[in-house]
Amino acid sequence: MKKLNGASNEAKNSSKKSKRKKILIVALIVLVLLPLLALAASIGLYAVWASGQHIDENLLPTASALPTVYDADGNVISEKTDAYVYANELSDNLKHAFIAVEDKRFYSHKGYDIVRMGGALVKNIQAGGIKEGASTITQQLVKNTHLTSERSIKRKLKEVALARDLERKYSKDDILSMYLSVIYFGKGAYGVKSAARTFFGKDISELTLGECATLAGIVKNPAGYSPVVHPEASKKRRDTVLSLMLEQGYISENECSNAKTETLDTVKVKNKEKSQCALYVELAKRQAADMLGITRYALDNSDVKIYTNLRADVQNALREEASNTSNFESDNISHCSVVIDSKSGAVLGLYGSQSYDVLRQTGSVLKPLAVYAPVLDMRAVTLATPIVDEKVDYAGFSPENFNGVYYGQTTVEEAIKKSMNSVSVKLLDYLGVDKSADYLGKFGFKVEDKDKNYSLALGSLSASPVDTAAAYGALARGGEAIPPCFVRYVVSDGRKYEYEPPSGRVISPAAATLVGRALFDTVKDGTARTLSTLPFDVAAKTGTAERSDLKNSDAWLASYNDNFTVAVWHGSDDGMTERGGGYPTMHAAGIWKKLYECADERFTLSLDADVVAIDIDEYSTSIQKKVVAASQNTPKKYRRTCYFDVNNLPSSEFGLFDSAPPCELSVKVREGHVEASFDTSSICDYRLYRTDILGRALIFASDGTGETVSVRDVPMGFGNSVEYELICTLKDNGEINSSNKKRVFFEQGTVDIGLKFAA
Repeated sequence: MKKLNGASNEAKNSSKKSKRKKILIVALIVLVLLPLLALAASIGLYAVWASGQHIDENLLPTASALPTVYDADGNVISEKTDAYVYANELSDNLKHAFIAVEDKRFYSHKGYDIVRMGGALVKNIQAGGIKEGASTITQQLVKNTHLTSERSIKRKLKEVALARDLERKYSKDDILSMYLSVIYFGKGAYGVKSAARTFFGKDISELTLGECATLAGIVKNPAGYSPVVHPEASKKRRDTVLSLMLEQGYISENECSNAKTETLDTVKVKNKEKSQCALYVELAKRQAADMLGITRYALDNSDVKIYTNLRADVQNALREEASNTSNFESDNISHCSVVIDSKSGAVLGLYGSQSYDVLRQTGSVLKPLAVYAPVLDMRAVTLATPIVDEKVDYAGFSPENFNGVYYGQTTVEEAIKKSMNSVSVKLLDYLGVDKSADYLGKFGFKVEDKDKNYSLALGSLSASPVDTAAAYGALARGGEAIPPCFVRYVVSDGRKYEYEPPSGRVISPAAATLVGRALFDTVKDGTARTLSTLPFDVAAKTGTAERSDLKNSDAWLASYNDNFTVAVWHGSDDGMTERGGGYPTMHAAGIWKKLYECADERFTLSLDADVVAIDIDEYSTSIQKKVVAASQNTPKKYRRTCYFDVNNLPSSEFGLFDSAPPCELSVKVREGHVEASFDTSSICDYRLYRTDILGRALIFASDGTGETVSVRDVPMGFGNSVEYELICTLKDNGEINSSNKKRVFFEQGTVDIGLKFAA
């Protein structure tokens, strides 16, 4: 029986093991098959979904519809545009350059490149993030014409589906030509035709192999590979493209080496080759596209009607004044001028030598917005606050004033007028860089992390003339920011869309008024005094950006009154002989005169919101290092009227003219003489008397110089006490004085008897 039981147990154990093995096998099969089944199901579902995704041919650059742009009077703005490039216009070198660097399997894939996608996936996993894309030329065309720039799996899947549909309906050469018609090359150039003219002044049929490779190389980073701005980086990128063309068999070794030695003869295309309204139209289109929630490419292939704020008389004034500024051609200077309605933020005119919205270093025009408006808004200072203009050093950042001139004891208002760098940096240090960046963001500027440093106080931030004018428009409106408004309304599919710009308060009305008063003084006797000859009041600020070779790369003038805001920029990548903001100020003066001639309203500059005029005691303020209001005792010569925020008034403490002046006297006996010394003040007269055995006599009299005075005297003492009395009298109020007496024993022929007592 025992043996039978043992055999039975073994059989049972074997059966259990067999069952466990079967369960394990089934589990493994399920674990393997389920993901495969899920993957297959997902692929199937995606295939079904993708089959329903179709290209909207109206969005492709083959459509005949075009938007129409109107000025403020309802007149059509004629606009010269580059026609889209057709497949038969593309040379082999141009096609192969883009294919080699952008999509080497372009002619073999079906709209998406599985090999490239797999390689990108591996590299992104290794990098721990999205470092490399895998979009084909077809996908890029779809993205540019049909989709937003959103980064999501859903958008990517739709991109692939639409790319597959596009490949079914169009030939490879047609897809390539459409792609080359819409891609952006920088400097306002959309499409390869515009790029060829912008950078080389040529038709695409005239491009050399090296120039074809250069254009293909730009697309990855238009700002970094621009042959005009960054020629060396552009050449390296060109050579990379040429090497890829050689590797893929499109060119020979000899062609490759010859093309790498080509000199890139770039040109700077002036606006005279385009419509005088090209830049305005471009920015109006961008705004219209944003209003409708569509891409620029969709807009350009539509029959949308765009009604703008462009005034023909203002635009003509800008064009005429630019032609009157003779130094542009001789110095190869680019320029841009803009006029904005100060009340509404409407852009009334915009004219420049370039067809794109330039971003340039703002220089000192940024100071009122980055530093002075914020500290006045926070009531940290007043315009009359005393501050020392001196050499500063913040962890190695040590900017100099213009020509190395420092003014010593000054005020915030004078620092604005004379554009003192050190004062601006001091106040930014108090304000904080992040706080300054917050204010600039509210004024409408884009501030990145790399911009957040002390150089913000000097205007290191790059901005466009339009955004700069809009920011100064906020000062004109008492601190309310409105983004630049190009569009009044848009009509699309029979429906009217009004443009309603967002607005928001950046600084208080009082802070805006105080900045405006300082900038008005800048026109009266500061850096913008060229505008002082105008028959009306404006507030203005100049600015420049200097290169390491001491030439200026940029010069600015931003100005405003209640009617208009005018900004002018001059710049050159080669450096300019222009010094300061002189030429832009003269340019702006001409624009203001033309605006005045065609205006149907009175020009005004309101500078009274939430501020009050108070006389301050300049001398007491300087000595006591804080703003002191003048009293009835303050002499006229030391009184100055200043404007203050009604919620940030000067100290009501007594000034130096409201009490007896300080009168310290030191008397010491030296070998054979007496030495009397005292400090002087420029507001006092001083008389020193001596009383000895011969009686009382005046031994010294002087007005104050602010220096220490020492008087050497030999009294008739003969061993008796000698008295010295110093009387200090206010120069402009003889009724207020003070005195100090000191007595010493003095005997002729003795040595340093010393101080006996003081009364």
